[in-house]
Formats: sequence, C-alpha cells, structure tokens
Amino acid sequence: MGRRSFWGISAVAAVLVATGGASLALDEGKDEKDRLKACEASLCQLVSKKGATTGDFTCSLQKTWAKEKIVEGARASQVSWSFGDARCKVDLKLPRAEVLAALGPGQQTLQFPEHTINCEIERDKEITPVAVKLSPKIAFKDGQAQTVWVNLGQVDGPSGVKAVVTTVAKIQDGIGLFHKVMIKAINEQIGNKCEKLAAGK
Repeated sequence: MGRRSFWGISAVAAVLVATGGASLALDEGKDEKDRLKACEASLCQLVSKKGATTGDFTCSLQKTWAKEKIVEGARASQVSWSFGDARCKVDLKLPRAEVLAALGPGQQTLQFPEHTINCEIERDKEITPVAVKLSPKIAFKDGQAQTVWVNLGQVDGPSGVKAVVTTVAKIQDGIGLFHKVMIKAINEQIGNKCEKLAAGK
C-alpha cells in the first residue's frame, strides 16, 4: 500500500481506502514526504521521552492518492469510486501527556479530539472540496495498539462522495475491514520505525 503514516493518517487512509503513488491529475505536493518524516521524528521523540512530554503534539500532514489506487482499495470494501484523484490535509493535534499515558502498561485508550480532514476530489474535470470530521479512538494494551475506531462524524461534500466515505467508515468500525492494516501501521510506527530513528538509521 505504499508508505504508511501513524494514527491520524491511518484513520484517514481507512476512510479513503487507499494510499500510494501514480501519475496524478492532483500532483503530489513536493513537501508531503518531508512533512511525514518530520512528524514521525517528532512522534518518536515523544515516545522515547527525549523531547517535550507536556503541551500539544502537533503535525500538519498532507497526502495525495491516485484514482487507480483508490479504486483498488474501494474494490476490497465492495464500493465503487467513480471520481478521480484525491488529496487530503489535516492538522493533527493531541495532548502529549495523553499519548504517553496510552502507551503505558495495561489497558489504555487514546481518544482523539474531533479533527477536520480537508480534501480535494477530482470530479467531472473539476476539483471539489470535501470536509470530513472524525474522532478516532485507539485501544492499547501494554503499549501495543489492539483496536481502532474511525468514528466518522459529519461529511460535507457531494452526495456521491459522502456515500462512499460513510459506507467505508461504517464497514471499518462495524467489522474491521481495514483493521489489521491500521493496527500493523500503528505498531510499526511506534515500534520499529522509532527504534530505527533512535539508532540513527
């Protein structure tokens, strides 16, 4: 599925059902990968407690998906994607203390405050804005993610786009269609990737 990010982007990926690169009508932003790397490094500093442990953890992220990859992902959920490419942005914000508490021993839950994902969807040779509100929740056990809920809220946009996003989110939270992928991405980030960054690899 290409390079996966952590937590908030994992939830966005579940709703939009695809990641990856291809020839895009919506070109991938030049700084998308740099933003992702910076956010991953900041998260790893928090996890390792080498950075600030109070205040808010913030990241500004953007991801562009090719139509072909969205269609491929949508097929798995038995919904159709009749639109083009998509690009989404989110300003991720979480209290640092809550992140650390969720990664502590025993059963813990990290509840995201409501975030708005602002997207651009290629539709009828035009770029249509879509706003998606969601409040993801992640259940941890001894620092390992166990369960993820997208918790989709309001979707503002064309009815066709709203229907696809809502259907996929309901399937995910109801039967966990993308659950294994999301859990793997989260645990890989807070485990292997952070360990490699700490080791300077």
